[in-house]
Amino acid sequence: MSSPQNSANLLGRRSFLGLGLAGAGALTFLPRSVMAKTTATDSRTLGFFNTHTDEILKATYWQNGSYDRGAVSDINYILRDFRSGDVFSMDLKLFDLLTILHRRTDSKKPFEIISGYRSPLTNAKLASASNGVAKHSMHMEGKAIDIRLRDVKLADLRLDAMAMKAGGVGFYPKSDFVHVDTGRVRHW
Repeated sequence: MSSPQNSANLLGRRSFLGLGLAGAGALTFLPRSVMAKTTATDSRTLGFFNTHTDEILKATYWQNGSYDRGAVSDINYILRDFRSGDVFSMDLKLFDLLTILHRRTDSKKPFEIISGYRSPLTNAKLASASNGVAKHSMHMEGKAIDIRLRDVKLADLRLDAMAMKAGGVGFYPKSDFVHVDTGRVRHW
């Protein structure tokens, strides 16, 4: 889709983190009664570490009442299909879900990305090699991510995600990650 922005631009708008730091998120993806209490000055920040590319990003994707297109683009880039290099416009609700999940867990670490966007070709290859990969995965729609947080037990991350009732939650303890998506509420 698009090529990565140069490092100087990324560093100018957002800051890259060391592994010990993470972006804390603000309130979002909440019932309207709660959202009515927030203000236009609220901001939403996410921190990521891509386990395949070693890239680290902290991006404030929502501020002053709107999404920051540059930050959203940077997040889309770090969540790209690392196998093919394809970048996709991820579901903004997924960012909001992650922001709330990060706050619920009281984590101080960035989300470790196991898998973000998957191109149809990548997904087909993975699905043919494993029955644990859906042929019509929400990863291909930019609505799913496989994650972990180094300072949160995996089982606790799963329980917090399930308690949100904001989408699908998959638990993969042998592979050390939790899947979350913005589809219908379900778990496995």
